Amino acid sequence: MTIRELRILPPLAIGRLGGASEPLDNYVIETDPDHPLAYRRIRGAETLLVDETSGEIRETRTPATVEFKRDGRFRPVAPFLELFAVTDGDTLEPVTADLLRAERLGPGNVEWRVVVANRKVVRRTGDPGDLVHADTQWFSGHESRELEGRCHHFVSRDRYVSFGHARYIRPNDRFPGLRLRFTPAAGLIYGPRLPKPDPLIPPERAVYDPSGPWVGFQIGPGDDGGTRFQNETLPPSLFAIVPPAPSWLHDNRAVSRGYLDDACDGFVHVRLARRRGAPLTASARIFAGPPTVVPDSLFIRCLADDLEQVLHGPAVPADEPYEVTRARAEDIVRRAYETVRFMNVVVMNGNDYMGRNALVLDSMPEEEAADTERMLRPVMAPGSVDTLAIMALHEQVFAALRGGAAPWFTELLRQPEEVADFTDYGRRKMPALMCGADNGYLALTRRQIDTIRKAASARGFEPPLEEPQVPRGGLTPRNLTAQLHYEAAGNPVSSRPVSAIANCCPGLEMDFRAVWRRLFEGVVLREYDNLVVDVEPGVKATRKLKGHRLLRVDGVPVTTEIRGPATSDLSGSILLTTDANPHGLAPMEWSNALARVLWDRSGGTVACDFSREESWDQQLPFVASPPNYVTVTLRVRPFFEPESAVISRALADAGELTQGLCSPWQNDYRECSCYYWASARPDYVNVEPTPDGTSGGDNWFQKRRTGQYVADDYQDSRLVLYDELFSDWERWLRVQIGGRDAPGQGGAGG
Repeated sequence: MTIRELRILPPLAIGRLGGASEPLDNYVIETDPDHPLAYRRIRGAETLLVDETSGEIRETRTPATVEFKRDGRFRPVAPFLELFAVTDGDTLEPVTADLLRAERLGPGNVEWRVVVANRKVVRRTGDPGDLVHADTQWFSGHESRELEGRCHHFVSRDRYVSFGHARYIRPNDRFPGLRLRFTPAAGLIYGPRLPKPDPLIPPERAVYDPSGPWVGFQIGPGDDGGTRFQNETLPPSLFAIVPPAPSWLHDNRAVSRGYLDDACDGFVHVRLARRRGAPLTASARIFAGPPTVVPDSLFIRCLADDLEQVLHGPAVPADEPYEVTRARAEDIVRRAYETVRFMNVVVMNGNDYMGRNALVLDSMPEEEAADTERMLRPVMAPGSVDTLAIMALHEQVFAALRGGAAPWFTELLRQPEEVADFTDYGRRKMPALMCGADNGYLALTRRQIDTIRKAASARGFEPPLEEPQVPRGGLTPRNLTAQLHYEAAGNPVSSRPVSAIANCCPGLEMDFRAVWRRLFEGVVLREYDNLVVDVEPGVKATRKLKGHRLLRVDGVPVTTEIRGPATSDLSGSILLTTDANPHGLAPMEWSNALARVLWDRSGGTVACDFSREESWDQQLPFVASPPNYVTVTLRVRPFFEPESAVISRALADAGELTQGLCSPWQNDYRECSCYYWASARPDYVNVEPTPDGTSGGDNWFQKRRTGQYVADDYQDSRLVLYDELFSDWERWLRVQIGGRDAPGQGGAGG
């Protein structure tokens, strides 16, 4: 049996930050077939225990109860990445000592290299000296190797940010497979070395030279410096500012406190030195992000959904068995139910609450009113909405879909082109009240929508599926879906794409919008709209396109019109324009806008229409007549590395998939409200019915649980404040199990 190629599985692994000394045990989540909408059951699974001295797996355990925190610290999720080989039989085989021995090789012939980066600072300053980068170089020993993030603008060469550790696990007779383990960092904050020390930054983590551009860095309206548009993020701050507050309170002008975190993303590389011929190589991607605080629930739209759309296209195959399609559809509706039950729908609807005006409460209606300069209008009649009522609606939809009687349901789903439909009918489409990557209302992936359409259009009653499972086939070199969802031994579900956010603004584990920036050879797009922020050398056709707008791809617009009622006519629908947006246009999120192009033209060419003139500040009409645009034929880069499910390095290098996130990541919990990602940053917990039939409960960020929801306010001392989160996030982030605070898993009492 000859080793012809190598693969690392899974191709994408998520590590989760935590300060506990022992990594989180392996666990799975299961649906109760008798109560399909109940909270999923958390079940401990076989956990691999690595001997700290030898670096080998000597034993395993299966915990009866999974502890997500221990001694007040989150247990980090430390995923294993396994080495596979493509052999003569065109199959994927685990690489073991025996397989290597057959090639007259041994484990010492296998070398690993881990390269990770944090680009959050350089993303904003534009100064290459702000890149924080760690590289183990090639190694074949089995000792733990620290990922030391170095930066030119640190105060000295001996200062670094620890991004965690990597370890080549020593194989033995019981566990002969070759694997590497990535253990992420503790979730610490680093900052500048100031004459008057920052009380939140201990001396050993005062790494930044205060004379560098990051300390006191400013961004906001009117700032130019030649890089404002390229380095701008949405919203403008997304980093810890002076004073600690949402940036909109200062007209979106933000002054950096100079904070950096130990989150990162990058690559695990492997190479096998053979006796003859060039070494064989393979790669995988790794991320380090916040812990999972709602481990028994999944998101309505996760990273796996977007990656599957890339793999398989926006439409469900006509020959897919109906029972498979219906299993997928049921899972989507179940995840919608799991998401909405963590939302205080009264607040998210745009209602006044407990004496506070809806204009100062974060919600999609408030966001919409600010963007369109129209009066705020609740999405639904204020007296008719409550979390329990909306949950009941989702239960009805699920029951109808499961019973084969829900063709009407498809009409309620928001299409990707309708994310800026601000009419009452458009805003009430599902998913409701939540924000997507384009900053409009959330839409499912086209593939998710088509799945529900096909499942709901079937006629006749179908018996319920006990536990919907989507078959993925065998693990072969060509089955990229099976590779993407491969469950490595010892890895909990929170390390997989199904547990991460994709359609987001911008998210927690990664900013999926970043993968589309360099999809077309020759131009670099801004991740959240259609502005060309840079051009690549060597492509003559695009050399003058910097600052121009991409209008259409293959004839399909990449923006959509913002429509809704006028202040004088609340029942009508007009084009909503403002002085800042005179054409009334909104960008469409790339994942859905380019789904068909990527599926049909990956590796090929496509006609792209660009504005003839520069337009840094404003969207331009996509219906422009020919004199106002130019058409350029560009090559569409493949999304994945050849013959693998690894997101291409040509699309995003180490650190680029997290560069648009908050710095530090804890800031995201205060800056972004729950209408972005309710299951990851829960809003409404400990929910109970009240005597009047509505719901009562706590804000997840409330320090003291009272059963009376406290609306979000960055100055309200009843809620966790910025600096409290920066200094002691593990104390305040509470794990939710069954919708309630898990005993001993967070809060002031530990």
